[in-house]
Amino acid sequence: MAIKVTLILAILAQFVAAILALRLNIRYRIYSAWFFISAAVIVDAIQRFVSAANLWITIEPIQEVNAAASLISAVLLLSGISVLEPFFKRIVQAERTLRREHDALAHRVRETEEEMRLAQRIQRQLLPNQVPDIQGLEIAGESNPAEWTSGDYFDYLPMQNGNVAIVIADVSGHGLGPALLMSTIRTSLRVLAPTTEHVGELLSSSNRLIGESTSPSEFVTAFALQYNPNTRQFSYAAAGHVAYLIPASDTGVFRTMPADVPPLGVVSEFTIPSSTPLVVSEGDILILLTDGILETRNSQGETFGESKMLNSVREHRHESAAEILRCLLEATTRFRGHEPQHDDITAVVIKSRN
Repeated sequence: MAIKVTLILAILAQFVAAILALRLNIRYRIYSAWFFISAAVIVDAIQRFVSAANLWITIEPIQEVNAAASLISAVLLLSGISVLEPFFKRIVQAERTLRREHDALAHRVRETEEEMRLAQRIQRQLLPNQVPDIQGLEIAGESNPAEWTSGDYFDYLPMQNGNVAIVIADVSGHGLGPALLMSTIRTSLRVLAPTTEHVGELLSSSNRLIGESTSPSEFVTAFALQYNPNTRQFSYAAAGHVAYLIPASDTGVFRTMPADVPPLGVVSEFTIPSSTPLVVSEGDILILLTDGILETRNSQGETFGESKMLNSVREHRHESAAEILRCLLEATTRFRGHEPQHDDITAVVIKSRN
């Protein structure tokens, strides 16, 4: 009789274990491995039932041991499955928590991207949206940020004496912080230019304002080119920033317009001089650019450099200023290949014409 009770308990424990396994499989069916475990338990329960039926008919000492082993095995299996369920519950809860956090993070990322797109659109509006019609000049300019926003800046500013200032500037670093400083520079230059006669004075006054609103680690390189449409002469002022004059002739040698003083914001009180008048001939090209072009790198770590920039301009020097600019920017993109753009890229091309 005891053996029969043992067999009945073993069968009941086995079927309870099978039911629990099936329940776990239904609740946590995302775990494919558990499907095989529960299926194996159910099949084992059926086999144990058949074995128990045989033992029920012929009970011998060897069958007594078998019945006891079946009961122990069924109890251990039932205990194991009972212990496993809380573990699966914790996994599911953790997954739900991760999913909620992921959804919240994705929502925040979308909000941030929308905010950055708005900042990018606003900054785009701060750059000139049309080229001024200046007698004797073709002008084209473009700025491409490395991130959502840029620390580069270019502009065309009317001056007090009827001259025009063509300005390019590069705030140290790139991203949102330099973009905010760039907007400050734009405001100061636009306010000062109509009351100023010389670009050296324009940059000197702007430097005093920038020095009051920057930290010691921030600075701005700037180049301002002044054009007199009556005399067709240029003068320039540079603060840590160079520009290039490329002659129209095949045999002409390019000229660098160097920076005579440190960048803006480094020293708050100093005078930036204007150069002596510079006469250009028809077809001569002036290139104002930020270091993002010259420092563009390819997968081998090579930089685009001054020579490739000059070769690109020379190759297309008979084209319009807009076409020269387009070809220069395309050349940097081809050179970079699949490498990311690490710095803001800005260039202004000025071509002398009749």
